[in-house]
Formats: sequence, structure tokens, C-alpha cells
Amino acid sequence: MAKNDSLVIFRKQLGDVLLLQPALALLAQQGKVSLATRPNFADLLALMPGNISLAPRWLPSVSVVYCLEARRGALVYAAQALGATRHLLLTRDNAPWWQTLFFTDMRIYPGETAYRAALYYQMVGGKAENFEPPHLKTPPPDWQLQGLPAAYGVIHPTAAWQRKAWAPERWIEALAGLSDGLKWVISSGPAQWEKELASRLATGLGEQAINLAGRTSIREYLALLANAKLTLCIDGSASHLSAAFGKPTLTLFGPTNPQHWHWASPITPYLSATDYSTEKRPPADAIPVAVVHKAIADLLEKIDV
Repeated sequence: MAKNDSLVIFRKQLGDVLLLQPALALLAQQGKVSLATRPNFADLLALMPGNISLAPRWLPSVSVVYCLEARRGALVYAAQALGATRHLLLTRDNAPWWQTLFFTDMRIYPGETAYRAALYYQMVGGKAENFEPPHLKTPPPDWQLQGLPAAYGVIHPTAAWQRKAWAPERWIEALAGLSDGLKWVISSGPAQWEKELASRLATGLGEQAINLAGRTSIREYLALLANAKLTLCIDGSASHLSAAFGKPTLTLFGPTNPQHWHWASPITPYLSATDYSTEKRPPADAIPVAVVHKAIADLLEKIDV
């Protein structure tokens, strides 16, 4: 164990873990970094620059622990890092009283308007002025699915939270008259409702669409996004990952806050339902079709098909 080897505990969704990349890269400048997260995210970690790997199941051997969640299992796992300095770093004060038995300190970073990747970076000691948004290396060629066209766009219309989704009929209408023959690969998570929504979208697009919804491994999903010409999606992992690969990406936001979950740039625009609705947490369907149509057209002008 090196003096500055560190353990980060963060067992959330794929897109959330991607947002840790700048923080993990900072820690990797000081030593090895182990991340306690879902085991099937190993391929994502392999694309992160720096010496970053999955943490062992039991008894991690590190000098410093950064626990970014207050769930019982995470706290007990942190306690197994014997002899380490342990920091509990949270965005809200929801830790049980007994956390004081295991941790050197607990700090709360509310970050009401902070982009989450920038917040995580600062939580592990990064300076705001040095922050750069998440970045991933290009996946190896053998991760890519065979038989895809040389030029394609990805539409990922679902996320873990169904209320985020924009209706497939709206996507179909917004894409009418666009793409100049560009094929659209439809991807989604494995949930039944996601596959059904994606199937309706693929059926509506007809020969323009290739439906891979619910059929890709994480490795294939990463390669699919990395090799796309552009990505159209809602707030979720596809938005974060596509941007991290440097791809033009349009993200639609419904009830979630773009300030927390999006780093806007000339090639990563977003549309928010809160700009078109008086509801406090409006569904994504509040975004007008005509506005999305124009945003897609503008993004297509930025790519070389």
C-alpha cells in the first residue's frame, strides 16, 4: 500500500459514476485509486485516465477513504479499511449517528446550483478553477458491435426514471425531414417499459432506425456512444457518456435540474421542460416538438456525415 492510495465509495448509477471521473483522476495523481461501485462498471473504469480500478469485495488496503454516500453498507465497508483516514463527504446530512464511530470527519457540500462532477471534484480537494468536465478514452475496436453502418447517430430515449422520458411520437415528429439518410441506432436500458418505448420509436422511424434497445452490454453501449456521430437523449447516462467521449449531444431535461447534471458547450446543448411549463417539476413532454426539431437540425450542421 502506497502512502497516498485511496478508496472512493460510490455505488450509484452508471451516469453518476461517470461524473466522478474528474475527482478520481485528481486522486490518481497521488497514488492508486480503488472505487467501490457496481462490479459490472469495470469497463467504464477501464476508460478513465489514471490508475483506477474496482475495489476488492472485502478489506480494502488504502491510506485514505472518501465515502460519498450514507447507506449502511457503504459505511460498514469504509470501516474495513483498517488504519486509513476516513472522510464521509455528503451533499445532504442524512448519515446515522453511529457514523462518528468510523469516520475521521464528516463534511456536507449542499451544492444547490453546482454541476455534480465539479462538486465531487471539490469534495476530494480539487480547486474550482482547475476543474475540467468528465473525459473518457476511446474504447478498443473490439468492443464495438459488428454490422453497424460507418455513420450513425444514437437516440437513447429512456433513463432509470420514467418521468424523464420524451414520448416516442414526439421524437418521430421532431426528426421528420432531418438526418439526410443518417441511420439512427436506438438504445435503452433493459427494463420492459424502456424496450417498449424504444420499439415504438424504432417502428415510427422505419428504415432509418436500428433497434438495439435492451440488447447491449455496458461494453457495447460505451463503444456505441463513442463511435456515434451524435447522440440525442434525455437526462441520463447517455448524456454524460456521449459528452465525455467528445460527441455532439442534445439532452432533454424534464423534472431534473440541468445545473446539477449538465455541462453545456457548443456541441452539448440542452432543452429544459421548466422553460416551457409552470409546473415545479414538469415532465419532459412539456418541451415543444418544434424546439427539439430545430435543436437537432442545428446539431446536425456541426457534424460531418
